[in-house]
Amino acid sequence: MPQSRCTRCRQLLAPIFPGQHEHPLCSPTDTGWIPRQPGAQAELPAGHGTGTPPGLAVAFELARAGWHILPLSPGKRPLANCRLCAAGPGHAADGCPCLPAGRWCHGVRAATTDPDRLAAWWRAEPRAVPGAAAGPSSLALIDIDAHPSPLPADLATGLLPGIDLNAEPLPRAAWDDPGRYRDGRDSIRLLAAVRGGPSPWPASAAHQPVTVATPSGGRHLWYRAPSPGLRQALADPAGRHGLAWQVDVKAGWSYGVAPGAITRAGHYRLLSGDPGRPGHLPGWLAAEVTRACQPPPPPATLATPQPAAAVPGRGAAYLTAVIDRGATRLAGMRDGRKRALAALAYQAGGLLDWSALDLSEVTSRLTAAGNASGLRAADARRIVTRALTNGLAEPLTPPPAPCQRRRTASQRGASRSPSRRP
Repeated sequence: MPQSRCTRCRQLLAPIFPGQHEHPLCSPTDTGWIPRQPGAQAELPAGHGTGTPPGLAVAFELARAGWHILPLSPGKRPLANCRLCAAGPGHAADGCPCLPAGRWCHGVRAATTDPDRLAAWWRAEPRAVPGAAAGPSSLALIDIDAHPSPLPADLATGLLPGIDLNAEPLPRAAWDDPGRYRDGRDSIRLLAAVRGGPSPWPASAAHQPVTVATPSGGRHLWYRAPSPGLRQALADPAGRHGLAWQVDVKAGWSYGVAPGAITRAGHYRLLSGDPGRPGHLPGWLAAEVTRACQPPPPPATLATPQPAAAVPGRGAAYLTAVIDRGATRLAGMRDGRKRALAALAYQAGGLLDWSALDLSEVTSRLTAAGNASGLRAADARRIVTRALTNGLAEPLTPPPAPCQRRRTASQRGASRSPSRRP
């Protein structure tokens, strides 16, 4: 009997429902991604007509299944910290009294399964949107975008960061046509072709994710996290890091909009899967997610200082060292990265005129440092641009030269010595 093949990618297909002709991730339709199985579709409560806010009803249901929930604004950002937690770049979640007191400060760090705490949050903000914390819930979210975005300049290395398609056994004709790629569905399909073998998507229930249709037409695939200690991997438009073009991975101290939630953009509609039993990643995808979500390389590789010959003066060398030290510090942070990047950019702006470095070069270096720490490229650039502008408006006093510091110290010593009379 001839084996079935997917009508889109032409790889071997093991149908799991009558009439299936495509792999779950090869179809752009609602029912083709991950098929609904009769009688196995989990439903989340709407909350309407019960006196319970819709967001809280979803939060309760997911929390009972072990999902750690945090409150988001309708724009999908964690609700703002209290005034004390928002003040100053040195305030971190560790040791903050707000968390044991049950406040929602520090975003993902506040996520909980406690129904009393959830109820208190939604009493304070009934319009809150439930978000799901990936790491505390032992989950990993494969976030597949479906909006237009420019392709990486080099398809061979940019479509699947960390994988050089020129070195893979896949025929060049299978990946080098830009017309093949509309959005993240196509790049994840390419990753499956490169790493997934003949049957990349296991049909067993043990591997079925909680699948959500996003308002923009993308998909959220919630799986069990393959290992602890992972961090999020955001797709880089230039293809320098991440899992795949237009595919983000939310793991560790990151979050996604909860299945069933309704934001300003629309409904995150649960399509299939059981939130009480999210499936495990296929082995090949678990390996790729683990690779993409590992902590960054040693700080020395994150920023390459300029050669001494290229540094025009002491001011340039000093500011270059400040940026490099700041990039190293950012790379090791789990909390407060946006605030630390803003402080670093503000300091750089205050020293920029003295250093005589080029504004665009400093902007690029600071943005790259924020991006390498795990921030979205757009967020890093916005923070850097604003903080640099503020710093330029408030120039800092340059540090004294080393010889001046030594001379000042000797002068202080001389002033303390008793004067001699002739």
